[in-house]
Amino acid sequence: MRRTVIATALAAMALVACSTGKNRDFARYYDPEGLFSANLPAANDIAVAPSEPPSQGPSVLTGVVSTPPAPSPSPSSGFGGGLTDLAAQTTETQDQTVYEALAVTTGTFQDLPQMALAFLTGNPVVDVQNEQEMRLGGNAGELIVADVVRQGQKVAGVAATFTLGQQGVGYIVLAIFPPGDWANERSDFLKVVASFRPGVPPGMRAFPLAGMAA
Repeated sequence: MRRTVIATALAAMALVACSTGKNRDFARYYDPEGLFSANLPAANDIAVAPSEPPSQGPSVLTGVVSTPPAPSPSPSSGFGGGLTDLAAQTTETQDQTVYEALAVTTGTFQDLPQMALAFLTGNPVVDVQNEQEMRLGGNAGELIVADVVRQGQKVAGVAATFTLGQQGVGYIVLAIFPPGDWANERSDFLKVVASFRPGVPPGMRAFPLAGMAA
């Protein structure tokens, strides 16, 4: 389970389109289970993250993966090469950033470092670069910025904000982006974090983005 968060985002990143990014418009996402809402890039494709079966350890209750639109298949797409070919095809004008927002069980954690270890930093490919306090959804939280390193090569950057939440339900907001691009991604990531709210207003339990520019 602890590798699910980063693995899901990396898999999505490997399939994203070559569209211009960074000056993103945002729209409101309402979790269909009613556990959270947040602003996400309006142009992105949305996939609801399935819940995990109950277990003795932490698990995902609900979530969303937000990715730039997938390109049309073509002989030059290079999907078989994975992240290696992706890096060769990337330019600074391409939007590859994948966002995730998750509601998770937190009853087994004593503190935020334990939560981060379970969902992110315990993954051996994650090399933490920075940690700082950051509130999420009105609750005390922590921001972690890290590199994703495989075979000695930085293949991506990741920023994730964690909170233990309340009554055993915590939250994670995560972005994964090309390596070394945190300075360019920071502003939009903080917009998403600032927009995050636990719960969903009555009558809004529908996952498509509701048009609402940020």
